[in-house]
Amino acid sequence: MAKEKRRFQTVRRKTWLSAVLIITFRRLGNEIEGNIYNMHIPEAIPFRGMGDMIVKMERIYDLLGYPQAEFRIRHRDDEGKWNGTLLENDALWNYDKTVQGDYEAIATVSRSVMYVETRFRRNKSWQGILQIGGKKATYGSVLEFIHCVMNALDGQ
Repeated sequence: MAKEKRRFQTVRRKTWLSAVLIITFRRLGNEIEGNIYNMHIPEAIPFRGMGDMIVKMERIYDLLGYPQAEFRIRHRDDEGKWNGTLLENDALWNYDKTVQGDYEAIATVSRSVMYVETRFRRNKSWQGILQIGGKKATYGSVLEFIHCVMNALDGQ
């Protein structure tokens, strides 16, 4: 009976998830760099460059298992590159509902903070909403997401 109870607790642990990401960024010439935050991850995930940001966001979604990918994109075995980082696995992540309060305290009205909510990963791409400053946009693909971010960086 104890084993059955423990199995239930493990399953229950990951039933409350939030894939909402808060991304702080700054522009360095033609590049973007910053940090990715998620309420379940205890520390910021740094990135440098748009490609690095996209790869790390995808890894976070894969580890959360949400939003669930409709198809698995073919890729080389790159699991080793995450060794020794917070993106190796989710063992240190916090799935307790109490983390929500601290996470909500991050102000998203600044032009250097982006609120990203990817709701679906269909057709091997992302669909969701993002907000930078007071402007909101929807995106139907990773390419549209990149265009939205670049337009915000350019002040459009």
